[in-house]
Amino acid sequence: MKKLKETKISGISLPLYAFFVAVIIVVTLLGKLPLDMVGLTLLLVTLGHLLYFIGEKLPIMNSYLGGGSVFTLIGATLLSFFHIVPSNVIGAVSNFMGGKFGFLDFYIAALICGSILGMNRNLLVKASKKFIPIALITMVIGFFSVGLVGMLIGNGFADSVMYVSMPMMSGGMGAGITPLSQIYAAGLAHGNQAAIFSQLAPAVTFGNILAIIGALSIAKVFNKSKYNGHGTLVAATKEELAKPKIKLDAQQIGTGMLFAFALLMAGDILNKFFPNIHQYAFMIIIVFILKATNTVPKDLILSIIMCKHSSRVEEY
Repeated sequence: MKKLKETKISGISLPLYAFFVAVIIVVTLLGKLPLDMVGLTLLLVTLGHLLYFIGEKLPIMNSYLGGGSVFTLIGATLLSFFHIVPSNVIGAVSNFMGGKFGFLDFYIAALICGSILGMNRNLLVKASKKFIPIALITMVIGFFSVGLVGMLIGNGFADSVMYVSMPMMSGGMGAGITPLSQIYAAGLAHGNQAAIFSQLAPAVTFGNILAIIGALSIAKVFNKSKYNGHGTLVAATKEELAKPKIKLDAQQIGTGMLFAFALLMAGDILNKFFPNIHQYAFMIIIVFILKATNTVPKDLILSIIMCKHSSRVEEY
């Protein structure tokens, strides 16, 4: 019993976590799971961390197949595919994360602002010089490679790049194919966003899994090579890598949240005039310019970093 208590999932003892899981199972079987913020947050956080924990413990999976990140994707897909989680709950989760409620916007706004503004300015500029050219070259090669393979197997160049290449490069589910499917639906005659989303989702899920496995495999093969940076993109001093000491403050979190939301709305404004570019892309550009020009005061940057940390449930 002592060993069970010492085993923790995201900082929570195993018996208490088992209680959370039991409550979710019973309330779901009875059809009484509240399809609101309370019920869905409990479901998503509990199942997400449980799947991640299992993936990190499984042999081979944790070393070569992406560990918890990939297992969470696979586990969630299987729970939906085999209808272990009821379809009405799946629909409610979709609305909660990216539909009517749009919780993902809240998380992404805090994440983008906190991640970019929280970086050392000199390190950000140096990393961009290396990362952006490689990213662009990789995207061009990937775009045309998928199109050519599509032609060879009879799927067509345009169809392959639209429904395989573009979604795989779009950045995932919430910030990627959700807006991409909306753009496709708006541009196509009688376009159905839900139907288009279901066509894009397999490419993203499978692509993410292969990308993680591929990156891990390359890291293993070239572990002792001089070309392996061991997670370091650019050489940096201790001062550049130092993170500010943060003591969470409710008022500052609120300030950071409002600033992040205002920048997201600025992205919405620009999206109105340039509808082919998503508001997240505009937001990233705005935040990058603010950071590169050193425009945002230090106190406000700390507030935004606090907002980012407070939005990350997994850290509690």
